[in-house]
Amino acid sequence: MAKAVLLLFLVFLCFSCVDEVQLPARSVESRLVVEGLITNETPPYTVKLSYTGQYNSLIYGQNEIPVDGAVVSITEIGGRTVVLDQDALAPLFFWMRDSTFQGKLGKSYQLRVQLVDGKSYISEPDVLNDVAAIDKIYAEYRSRAEGDVYNPDYYDVLLDTKDPAATGNYYRWSGYGYIPRISTGEPVGMSVCCKWCWIPSYGSVTDVLSDALVNGNTISRRLVFSSPIYYVGRHYIEISQYSLTKSAYQFWVKFEEQRKRNGSLFDPLPASIEGNVHREDDPNILALGYFGSSAISKRRLVIPGDTLNLARLEIKYDDVFIKEGNCQRVYSQGQLSPPSW
Repeated sequence: MAKAVLLLFLVFLCFSCVDEVQLPARSVESRLVVEGLITNETPPYTVKLSYTGQYNSLIYGQNEIPVDGAVVSITEIGGRTVVLDQDALAPLFFWMRDSTFQGKLGKSYQLRVQLVDGKSYISEPDVLNDVAAIDKIYAEYRSRAEGDVYNPDYYDVLLDTKDPAATGNYYRWSGYGYIPRISTGEPVGMSVCCKWCWIPSYGSVTDVLSDALVNGNTISRRLVFSSPIYYVGRHYIEISQYSLTKSAYQFWVKFEEQRKRNGSLFDPLPASIEGNVHREDDPNILALGYFGSSAISKRRLVIPGDTLNLARLEIKYDDVFIKEGNCQRVYSQGQLSPPSW
């Protein structure tokens, strides 16, 4: 009886101490987001334009909203202006396909976005600096951590390049590749089809470096990409080395710092990363993102994969990384043949 009375008292206490609190909804205004780059490579170039979704603390909105009907142009300072075309199937993207308009070393480029409501945004001119050539890229095998059964082994792709003697060089690296994967396949009559395919794998786009501590020296064994090993086979890798202006370098440093925050009590509050694009009539109204100019040096590498033992790999992985169905369909952007290019 005493226990029953105590239980009823605790239940009564809980209900009497909990009041429903109606918090006011907090909304954040949608903002223009710009992502674009002009290079010294042959066009096309793309500019991605979107609005941040209308965020409400009670209801989540869209992450990206296309900027429909905008007039987008790129100007070479002291030279031509070209108008971009909005992609009808992927309206977030605007294309510059004029083959006679190509980025040139030492020239500065500016983006202009005229919105349908009459507001226009422009970027600060960004100079297209030269970039050192990549001397070589090479791969080293890295086994996953002891006891980690949910991540694969990797090929770490490393880079060597020589920084020029002049100070003030800034770099950014990106990498991607096509890697082999396996699935259970798809029954076709008495056989099984499409168990093997190649899928794209993308690395970070925020890997940047200033030559402040390495000026004039060789940048050696720089890790620029890690290619996951899900099955035995060749890995087709392409690494790009970009030049940056100082302002572009600072933008990417801020972007990466925010991306790596782990949400601890000691982290600063997250903030939107503003770049070099602002309202034409009011420089204090900034868009998010960055429009830049860059020279590019590229290298490709084929990792044979023939040093891996298939039987041992299958024992090590079991079926953790094998999905059911047609390989081309169950993995994003899967293709049945390796890239011919």
